[in-house]
Amino acid sequence: MSSVGNVANLDISQRVDITCRKGDTFVLTVECTDSNGDAIDLSAYTFNMEVREDDTAASTIIADTNTTITGNDQGVISITIANTVMAGVDGGLYVYDLQTVSGSAVHQTWLHGLFIVNEDITV
Repeated sequence: MSSVGNVANLDISQRVDITCRKGDTFVLTVECTDSNGDAIDLSAYTFNMEVREDDTAASTIIADTNTTITGNDQGVISITIANTVMAGVDGGLYVYDLQTVSGSAVHQTWLHGLFIVNEDITV
């Protein structure tokens, strides 16, 4: 059997660039559907999200422990980062990803992209 011309792309992640503001409460809601357009039951999933200076940086700008992420049975993911955490993030251009872990322990990156923080006057 020859594999010439065949491609297996296991990267299902979607690029979604995020722009937010320093010192504001970060709230992002994402609706997730399957290939048929039906909501994915996310109640058995856990989620991890980190923000870093670049994709090879060892340290985090926003650690997973500073995010609250929930998913429901209607396919809605809600991501929240407290204003006190966001107040400590300098304005700039960063990267992030959102990983899921299903009830059967399958790890997948669903979202990735730029994480742009605009400076604020009142922090």
